[in-house]
Amino acid sequence: MRKILLILLLFTYALIIGATEQVPDQLIYNGKKISLYTGWGHPSPLQTYFQQNDIKYPFTMLSTANYRGHIATWEIKDNKFLLNEIKVRDDIYKPEKYDIKSISDTIIPGGRVLADWFSGVLQCSTEKQSYYFYIRYGEVIDEQVITEKDFKKIQNLSEKDTTNHELMRKYSMLYLNQNYISYYFRLSSEDKISNGDKSGRFITRKGFSPILGYFGNDHMKWPYNWENFEKSGAPDCIWTVEKNKVYLAQVGLRTGTGFYEVTRFEVPLDELFPTGIDNIKVYADWLTGIYMIQHGEEKEDTLLPGFTEFKIDNITYVRIINGLLIEEYTVPADYTRNGIPEDADSGLKKILEELQ
Repeated sequence: MRKILLILLLFTYALIIGATEQVPDQLIYNGKKISLYTGWGHPSPLQTYFQQNDIKYPFTMLSTANYRGHIATWEIKDNKFLLNEIKVRDDIYKPEKYDIKSISDTIIPGGRVLADWFSGVLQCSTEKQSYYFYIRYGEVIDEQVITEKDFKKIQNLSEKDTTNHELMRKYSMLYLNQNYISYYFRLSSEDKISNGDKSGRFITRKGFSPILGYFGNDHMKWPYNWENFEKSGAPDCIWTVEKNKVYLAQVGLRTGTGFYEVTRFEVPLDELFPTGIDNIKVYADWLTGIYMIQHGEEKEDTLLPGFTEFKIDNITYVRIINGLLIEEYTVPADYTRNGIPEDADSGLKKILEELQ
């Protein structure tokens, strides 16, 4: 347990090394405004709105300290998580400016919006203590205030302390937060797909693993999300195309927050698909839409020895309907650098226009 605790308390600091600390969002809680942490594993809840709804992101990077391009002000009131306003540079807007709506169409006075699209951990801080809120579909499920004294107690936690229910709740929140950060840190897809003699990375337009579509692109329905304390991680899958049918051949989980290495372990297919397995693979009939296959190779960064990055040479745009690949077009990675070329194939042009 002591080893787990040490990792738990120190891993967040490892994230900060090598990455510029981001300007926080703001959270109004009990009438006070506190800083809401955003970063590699803590996307602003506003970012998740556009990702989950497959809406084009309307903000652009303001600086290396504000990649997300905005500062949002949130509020927790009556155990509800609300979006109050959005600041872009010196201008302040109500959510309606960006057509942001709650899933349930709940009406909140003052132009605020119930953030019921969001599920995850909010990590906030003041000079003296840290606040953690666990949100599920816009409702506060748990909240913990953790002081420096609490951190020291948790750091020295022993088996006998497991009867201290208040301290264990704080520990559980920290563990949940670790899982949440690790999940989002690894969420960008590195799924692999093979189609005859061609292979590459298989991603959705959001950059996520296509398996999430099986769960309605709802992270809460993914069985290995941050709530799973025994087996948690972002999906990492292997796919294959046979006679234009797309099959899921392997499911893995990616976890950890290190820049140089990733922890990966495999999940048995029948754990997710008790039925429908055909010759150690599953026909992916839930796949419908436009997907991308990135072709390239891992290359070592010249400035960071030991750190590799996937360099894309070509991209294959594919249209899939109910798991059946019906269109595919392979072009150079920079094909749309100056917009969609006028001489593009009509089918490819339609796909690229749909992706915009």
